[in-house]
Amino acid sequence: MKKIYSLLLLACCIGCTYAQDIHFSQYYASPLTLNPALTGLVNGVFRASFNYRNQWFNIPTLNTIAPYQTYQASFDAPLLRDRLGNDGFGIGGMFYTDKAGDGALTTFSGMLSIAYHKSVDRYGKGHLSFGMQAGVVSKQVNINNLVFENQLDNFGFNTNLPNGETNYSGKALIYPDVNMGVLWSHAPKDNFHYYFGFAMDHLSRPRESFLNDNGTNRLPFRFNVNGGAEIMLNRDNTLSLDPTFLFMLQSNAEQYNFGLAVNYWVNDDVAVFGGPWYRINDAVILAAGVEFYNTRVGVSYDLNNSGLKTATQAQGALELSVQYIFKKEKPGKTNYNNYCPIF
Repeated sequence: MKKIYSLLLLACCIGCTYAQDIHFSQYYASPLTLNPALTGLVNGVFRASFNYRNQWFNIPTLNTIAPYQTYQASFDAPLLRDRLGNDGFGIGGMFYTDKAGDGALTTFSGMLSIAYHKSVDRYGKGHLSFGMQAGVVSKQVNINNLVFENQLDNFGFNTNLPNGETNYSGKALIYPDVNMGVLWSHAPKDNFHYYFGFAMDHLSRPRESFLNDNGTNRLPFRFNVNGGAEIMLNRDNTLSLDPTFLFMLQSNAEQYNFGLAVNYWVNDDVAVFGGPWYRINDAVILAAGVEFYNTRVGVSYDLNNSGLKTATQAQGALELSVQYIFKKEKPGKTNYNNYCPIF
């Protein structure tokens, strides 16, 4: 086994069973990693988001901490509202860092986003949004945390033996990346809103290889389809059902998520929410949280039901999301040209 990429591919596939890029169970709480067209689609002055994912911490590893951890932070805001009428323009930025496996395959990405939200009617109830992202990705692997077949002796693996990986470059990968997305959002009534989006990542098909092979391996496109709705159930618009779905495809890896949340506003400043989601052939996701004074905090837990459930003891991942919107519109009052999906 003279090629390290087979082990790295294993680490990537284990870290994200049905998608090669990062993913969040609370994908709806990470708008700029979901679709660039969501940039600036904010029912307030600006939005700041943070997500943390800690995955498969019950699988035995060489380290004492969970082998798969992801952090994400983003900021976006609408601009030129007074000048554009029912249209909108948004800017933002996000970064994430991800550590996968005992091999410590570490990824860092920093991206800038822009989007334009074009009203399709004179009342500003429906918008067609176009977004773009561009930035830089850096990847690095710590080969000292990996074991290879050359290190197998009569008593097991001996990490003091040479690993035989003479073709490993030992260099970090740094490359530009570009993503794009479109989104249709419609608020026909105060008690019903919905949206559908499509995104395509890695438009530049960057070369990605840790070997001295001139970088012949190219990162495949990732296709992303998502949507959801907010259905108010009472006259004062304090109780709603919020169904969402997500489909991602990258090379031969697929991921399907769908779920339903209940959102209840206790008063103008405090709300509680929760519900189940399901990632097909992978995990049942239970999520709950609270919103207070424009800060929305969510916690979710993955109950693994894939082929790894024995090793994981059916425990998949713990996630935390925090989202803050400055001067958010009060519940029950829809500012149509600024409407942003909750889920």
